[in-house]
Amino acid sequence: MRGMVALASDNDEAASGDDVLIVPKENVVVDDTDIFDDEPVVSSSVEDEEKGACCEEDTPPTESVVQHEFHQAVELPADEQQENIGHVWKMGALGVVALGGLAGLGFVGHKVFTSQAPKVQKAMESRQLAKESQQRLNDFMAQVRNQPTVDLSAKNLGDEGFSYIVDSLSFNERCVAADFSKNGIGEAGAAQLAQALGSNTCLQNLVMDTNAFGDEGATSLASALAGGCQIKTLGLGSNNIGDVGAKALAEMLKNNTTLEAFELCSNAIDVDGITGIADALKENTTLKRLNISDNYLGEEGAKVLASALRENTTLEELSIKGNELGNEGVIAICEALSQRQGGNIKLLEFANNNIGPEGAVAISDLLRSVGTLETLNLYMNDIGDSGAFKLASALDGKKSIVTLDIGGNNIGVDGAKALAASIKGNTSLRTLELGYNPIGPEGAKAFADVLKYDMEVEVLKLGWCKLGGGEGAKAIADLVMFNTTIKTLDLRGNGFGDDGAIYLARGMKEHENVNFTELDIGYNEIKDDGACALAQSLKNNPDGAPKELKVNANYITRFGQVALTEALDMVYDMSKREMVITY
Repeated sequence: MRGMVALASDNDEAASGDDVLIVPKENVVVDDTDIFDDEPVVSSSVEDEEKGACCEEDTPPTESVVQHEFHQAVELPADEQQENIGHVWKMGALGVVALGGLAGLGFVGHKVFTSQAPKVQKAMESRQLAKESQQRLNDFMAQVRNQPTVDLSAKNLGDEGFSYIVDSLSFNERCVAADFSKNGIGEAGAAQLAQALGSNTCLQNLVMDTNAFGDEGATSLASALAGGCQIKTLGLGSNNIGDVGAKALAEMLKNNTTLEAFELCSNAIDVDGITGIADALKENTTLKRLNISDNYLGEEGAKVLASALRENTTLEELSIKGNELGNEGVIAICEALSQRQGGNIKLLEFANNNIGPEGAVAISDLLRSVGTLETLNLYMNDIGDSGAFKLASALDGKKSIVTLDIGGNNIGVDGAKALAASIKGNTSLRTLELGYNPIGPEGAKAFADVLKYDMEVEVLKLGWCKLGGGEGAKAIADLVMFNTTIKTLDLRGNGFGDDGAIYLARGMKEHENVNFTELDIGYNEIKDDGACALAQSLKNNPDGAPKELKVNANYITRFGQVALTEALDMVYDMSKREMVITY
């Protein structure tokens, strides 16, 4: 007989009068998950086995509730099972859709974040930059308010930044000189500057070169300068000022009584503009320096200017480089300056004006008639040997010349010899530019002989003069050995090679020129042997070592560079002279 255990409560009745067996609770084995009260356990009689077996189908034996429910679910009819399975599939599908939705939201959020993050970062950086820019402008303004001399060139101010700063010039009694060049300042900034200058009586030197004033900005500034400001030096070079702006500034010159130096170089001034300026020069009585280089005057503009120079008696310095004056234009100006009554010209710059021998004749005549000329610049013209002869005859005994620039004039050996003889004994000459003239070894020797003794030249430029590595280099070496006044010596591009460098090293080894500051021997095809010779000369004469030695664009390898670097260190150790070598 298969035993069954029935659990009965107090109210349960025994089945159909059959005998029942009361089993103590402690003898009943049950599933650990069931919890019972203290009730008797009833077991059916043997005759009730079939009934017990029948009940077994309805009431599961001792098993957990979870197992029971699982079995019931499994034993459901097929149609109900199919319905439940469909329900499960629907719930699963909905879960998948929900997960897909969440994933989509996450993807969209990620895309939004990644697309907006750079913008947010950029906005934060912009705020930080704005804060720093504001602080920077405040610092600049403080400088203008509190310092007598201010250099704010190349600070990328623009119109907005400059307009903010320039207000500090209003009623300013501290700042005397200010440089705002290279700042991209346009007509708006110029207008703001004009307004500030209207209430400024302290500023004397104002540099506004390399900006973008244009005609409108120049016109605004001209109205302010015509009033009571005290500016003595004004720089408006490279500001895209044309004839309209030049005429407005010319009207200012007619009324201004304080301006002494006026820079208008590298603009777009043509004949009409220079005509207005020329008319102003006839009336102005204070301007001493005028720079109108690199404009578009031409021969006609030069003749217009010459007519004003005859009447003007105050202008002392005239820079008119790069204006395509030609021989006729130069002749007109030289004749006008020779005919001035009571005026003395001290500086005359005619560089890059297509001047030939005829123009050199007019310049020579001016040299003879004017005893005050100190600076003569004829750089990059074409006077040749014949023009050099004319200049030499006028320079002979001319003790007033301090700076003579005749570089790039196609002067050969004969012209060089004539010029060298003309400057002999001139103790006033300080700067001599002879570069880009094919004077060769003989020309170098002619100048070296007169410059070795009894002269006080401080700057000598002999670059690209075809001196060579033989006699020409030897002549320069002798000059270096005996001269005691030269500070800057330019010997670039002369084909010295190692031989020329060795000659030069011998001169440097023996010289006693404590004023030697810069020696430039770049582009001379010098190799390691020449570099080692120069290094040895520096070691042997540390007190005479130049402060800067330029050997760039040669053929010096690492070996030669090490030798020169060791020499540099020894110069400092022995003489405490700080030296720089440029490779």
